Amino acid sequence: MERLRICQLITELAPAGAERALFDLATRLDRDRFDVQVAALRGGAMADRLRGAGIQTTVLGLRGRWDVVKLARLAGLFRKPKIDLVHTHLFHADMVGRAAAALAGVKHLVHTVHTVEGRPLPWRFTLARFFKDRCQRIVCVSPSVRADHARRSGLPDSCYQVIPNGVAAEAFSRDVSARRALRAQWGLGDHEVLLAYVGRLDREKGIDILLGAMAHLGARGNPMRLVVAGTGPRANAVETFIGHGEGGRYTRALGFVDDVRAVLSAADALVMPSRWEGFGLSAAEAMAAGLPVVATRVPGLVDLVVDAQTGILVERDDVVALAEAIHSLSGDAALRERLGRAGRERIDRSFSIDACVRAHEQLYTEVASR
Repeated sequence: MERLRICQLITELAPAGAERALFDLATRLDRDRFDVQVAALRGGAMADRLRGAGIQTTVLGLRGRWDVVKLARLAGLFRKPKIDLVHTHLFHADMVGRAAAALAGVKHLVHTVHTVEGRPLPWRFTLARFFKDRCQRIVCVSPSVRADHARRSGLPDSCYQVIPNGVAAEAFSRDVSARRALRAQWGLGDHEVLLAYVGRLDREKGIDILLGAMAHLGARGNPMRLVVAGTGPRANAVETFIGHGEGGRYTRALGFVDDVRAVLSAADALVMPSRWEGFGLSAAEAMAAGLPVVATRVPGLVDLVVDAQTGILVERDDVVALAEAIHSLSGDAALRERLGRAGRERIDRSFSIDACVRAHEQLYTEVASR
């Protein structure tokens, strides 16, 4: 039986949530049934990782929306050899991918929406309605994403399918030696509680709210240990916080971290104060590592973190509530253990990478058979 030729197209290949989800999908699809390649409008560190895993990866280097030369190159990529199905990820790749697929005569296209968009941007949803006939299925990474996109686009339920992101839980199992080594490097005692933040440093992720909560705890005489793993436009705010005030003595900025497992192994809880999410991959990875999660009650995270069962949910933008949740969790080792164990069980039961891959394989086969 001839393999289905699939091209996964994404906006860029920086090591963020959507890009990591694409990596896990592209590298785990059954290669006896699917011939997979990846294309990106812009590059990033994930390109080398994909190539190292044996996935043909093309970076177009798109310079603007009207880069016609690159659009023609993408259409040519779809023609030789003839791609059966294009799977786009993120908005800009979707718009460019639909145009290139039309030029190349590709009949089948699916698109994944990875986030609940926190900005108005009504024209994006207008375009989704206008081009709906060029897309056989819109995949949403959580029920929250589906509900938000359907409400704002006005598209019928038949256009959508929810396939949650998957986590390879075994890849995040606690590494005792890494925990011991990192905590010694950071000057932490065995019984000191360490919080971790893993993600982009920008407003969307609520890093300012986390720093406010840490300052609040410090002012109350309850400073907490925190490591911040990530880069982004708010990195200067983290450095400023560390450089000024008592609370900064207990906070360490790690910058970009490739070995997330090691950081999670060293930590005792993850804090994720996002203003909006689609799925919350960092929270899922922390749950796979057996960590409780303190997170905001926002779309995406509420589909993943169960309040009082796998973590603690607080209202977004509430510095004091976040500080109180952190304080209550840090002072109760038995609670951390119970929530962390339940979180790992939830990942194994509902968010395994194998289930995610199987659902995509079934979707591709169904759409291509039409």
